[in-house]
Amino acid sequence: MAAETILNKVIETASTISEKVDEIKEDIWGEEQKLIIEEFRESSSQKVKDILNNLNNSSELFDRAGFHLSNLNISLGIPPEISSDFKAIKIITMEERETLINEVADNRIVTLVMKCLFKANDFYDKIKFGTYKLDVVNITLGLTPGINMNFQR
Repeated sequence: MAAETILNKVIETASTISEKVDEIKEDIWGEEQKLIIEEFRESSSQKVKDILNNLNNSSELFDRAGFHLSNLNISLGIPPEISSDFKAIKIITMEERETLINEVADNRIVTLVMKCLFKANDFYDKIKFGTYKLDVVNITLGLTPGINMNFQR
């Protein structure tokens, strides 16, 4: 009987954790993941070049958003992936965020990346732990997009 009770508690806990992970993923990605996948369905060297130029030309906007574009990486797989590292340099207000999002509204990729950066920052605000600070946000653009966050003391 005791083993059955423990098993039920383990199953219940695993279910709760799974639901929480799904909730966190939705908080971080939302609609952005679908839009990135759609953007990368048509993968060509020209498309990759356009995206790289787009990100590079928007580095000042990312700085204003509180993130310095420090690295761009390309994975030449099929399909290709572009990953970018953004160093967290400052926190901006919600009003500043809205202004920037409106400013880049006609630039789909930059808008998506900026929203992902803001969501990563919001996620960090929810999970702050110890003396660790958000250091670098890595965003991978491709058919399997991803956001990785590095923390530093």
